Amino acid sequence: MDAGGRPEQTARVDPPDSLGWLDPRDRRQAASVLAAALADDPGYTHLFPVDARRRRELHEVYRMTLADGLRHGRVLATKLGDEVTGVLAIYPPRTYPMTVRRWLRQTGRVARIAAHTREHSPGIIRFGDLTSRGVPTDSWYVEAFGVRPDLQRAGRGSVLLRRFLADLDAMGARSYLETTNPTNVGYYQRRGYTDAHPVVPLAPRGPLIYPMSRPARPLA
Repeated sequence: MDAGGRPEQTARVDPPDSLGWLDPRDRRQAASVLAAALADDPGYTHLFPVDARRRRELHEVYRMTLADGLRHGRVLATKLGDEVTGVLAIYPPRTYPMTVRRWLRQTGRVARIAAHTREHSPGIIRFGDLTSRGVPTDSWYVEAFGVRPDLQRAGRGSVLLRRFLADLDAMGARSYLETTNPTNVGYYQRRGYTDAHPVVPLAPRGPLIYPMSRPARPLA
């Protein structure tokens, strides 16, 4: 739905976190990390305009996202001790968007999201439609990416992306993502993504969705 990232103004220092695939038992904690990391994202401040509710609403959305991602995609995480500090949820080619069967499996979670988001549900559905229709079937899709706000700007996002992009390059595979934060465009460009796609307005007066692709880079 929306890849996070961070501005590049500060020095990158690899943190002392462990890096690996998310343990399903840490899904709630990972959802909280993503909700906090993306709470100020322009797309989500538009979709969830009530500040006091936004993190709770996003937490429910990402609990569902990660439940499906752990089953049909892959979820990388950094951890500091027992605490999840960063999350990168990705889908292999031809596994996104979710099929009807996968949506049916999530019925309970969808109902919980609707209960939490209430009047904002139509906007969420529109956002999902606008983003999912642009995902190329031959690309790995970055569905969610974020680092806990109090631990940002220390290299955790770079650690997660380096691992993912190294795996992509080893496979000679393409990648695709979207962001609604214009400050993230340069961040992804420096990692090989291009903004050649037309931007997509989420609403008549914005914010805008910036689709970005990273071409395959076969190893020599």
